[in-house]
Amino acid sequence: MNTKQILILSLGFFATSVLAHTQLSSSVPAEQAVVAAAPEELVLRFSTDVRITALTLTDAGDASYELGALPMSAQREFAIPVPTLAAGEYTVAWRAVGADTHVVSGEIHFSVAAS
Repeated sequence: MNTKQILILSLGFFATSVLAHTQLSSSVPAEQAVVAAAPEELVLRFSTDVRITALTLTDAGDASYELGALPMSAQREFAIPVPTLAAGEYTVAWRAVGADTHVVSGEIHFSVAAS
């Protein structure tokens, strides 16, 4: 590989990392998970530090569940207490602002199995 090829590859890797925006890396419960017991907390892990600006939990009938105050500090991982949930399907909708000031958002769908 010559110097020109190395330079082009290096610039490509640099540009990709600069242009990459924050994203949700993982969650507990995970997307489309069926859990045997209702979770006591919701865990959101992001690729960079973010500040959560909105977080809602709803069931299949669109009933909302109180999650309490959102953390004010920017961080990569959040553990949010969840009220007692019955068996059923749930959606978590979230919105966050990354350090690059870009707003990211998404949904996580999970089910609590009947016992």
